[in-house]
Amino acid sequence: MRLLRLVLFCLLPAFVSAQGITFHEGSWQQALQEAQNKGQLIFLDAYTSWCGPCKAMSARVFPDSSVGAYFNPRFLSVKIDMEKGEGIPLAQQYKVSLYPTLLFLDAQGNVVHRIVGYHNPQELLAEAAKAADPQNSLAALETRYQRGDRSKSLLKALLYARAAAYDPGASKLASEYLKEEHDWSAPENADIIFRFVEDPFADAFGYLVKNRPAFSARYGAEEVQNRIDGVFENYLQNNPALQLGQVQHLYATVYPEQGERLASAYRMSYYQQRSDMENFARAAVDHYQQYPATDAEELNELAWLFYQNVQEKSLLTEALQWSKQACKLQENHYNYDTLARLNAKLGNKKAAQKAAKKSIALAKAAGEDASAMEAFLRGN
Repeated sequence: MRLLRLVLFCLLPAFVSAQGITFHEGSWQQALQEAQNKGQLIFLDAYTSWCGPCKAMSARVFPDSSVGAYFNPRFLSVKIDMEKGEGIPLAQQYKVSLYPTLLFLDAQGNVVHRIVGYHNPQELLAEAAKAADPQNSLAALETRYQRGDRSKSLLKALLYARAAAYDPGASKLASEYLKEEHDWSAPENADIIFRFVEDPFADAFGYLVKNRPAFSARYGAEEVQNRIDGVFENYLQNNPALQLGQVQHLYATVYPEQGERLASAYRMSYYQQRSDMENFARAAVDHYQQYPATDAEELNELAWLFYQNVQEKSLLTEALQWSKQACKLQENHYNYDTLARLNAKLGNKKAAQKAAKKSIALAKAAGEDASAMEAFLRGN
C-alpha cells in the first residue's frame, strides 16, 4: 500500500499539469480585481452559444495541456458569452462583432493584444507569446507606429497583427509597407498583396490585376478570381453612396478586360432598382446593341419588362426585335405571348393575332393553360 501511494504521489504532478486552460468562474469585475492582485494579464474568450469555431476551440484547443501549461501561470482566463448578461456591454466596449474574438488585456481592462477566429494550439500559443511580450503585442506595435517608427520590421509585424485582429487598417498598412519594397514579385511581397490589399484603387491591387497569370500560377486561378471579386464586392458594400459614374470606374479598374460590359450591365440594374424605367430602357437598348444577348429566356424577360413599363415607340420597337429573337431561339407559348402583346402595344394588329394564335397552340400542345392568351385574342 505504501508503495502504491508513493507511485501515485510521483504521478500526481503529471496529472495536475496535463490540463488545459483553467477559466475564472466569477464576474468580470472580480476577474479584473484578481488579475490586479496577481499581477496577471487577462485572457478573454469572447464567444457566443451559436458560434461553431468557438465550440471547436473549447473542445479541441483550450483543453490542450500545452496551452494550459503556458496560459495558467501567465493569464487570468475568462469565458464570456457576448450575447448574455455582462457580455452584452463588454461586446460594445471592446467592439466585438466577430466570433470568437480572443482578447488579451491588462488588469485595468485595456486591450494589449487581439485576435479573431479559430486558432489551433500552436497558433494560439504563438499569439499568446506576442501578447505577453511588451515589445511585440499589438498595443506595443501600435504605440511604436504612432510614435513614428516606420522600420520594415515594425510595419510587417504590425501588418500581421492587425490582420489577425481583423482590423481594416491592415490594408492601408500593407500599401504603406509595399511602397518601400521594390520587388513586388518576391514571394513574401506577393503574399502580402494577395492576402491584405483591399483597396481596388491601390497600386498594389493594380499590380495583382496586371500580373494575374503569375498570381494564378502561385495561388490557383479560382482563388485569384475569388480574391478579386471579394475586393470588388467589399468595396461596393462599404461605399453604398457611390454614384453611377464611380461604380463604372470601379468596374473598369477591377475588371479591365470586361469592365465596360459589366459597367453597362450595372447601369441597367442601377436604374431598374430605383424604378427609373425610362433610363433603364435606354440603358438596356445601349447595352444590348453593344452586347447582344443569345439566351431566349433573357431576351423574353427583357422584352416583357419593356412591354410592362415602356411607352416610347422607338424603345418598344427594340424590344420587339428581342422578342422575335427569343421566339426564334426557343418556341414556347411564353415567348409568343410576349411577342403578341408587344405587337398589340405597337399597333401591329395582324402580327399580334398571329403571335397570339401561335402562343395558344404551343400552350395546348404542352398541356398548359392558354386562357389568358385566348382572352387577349378575343380583345384584339
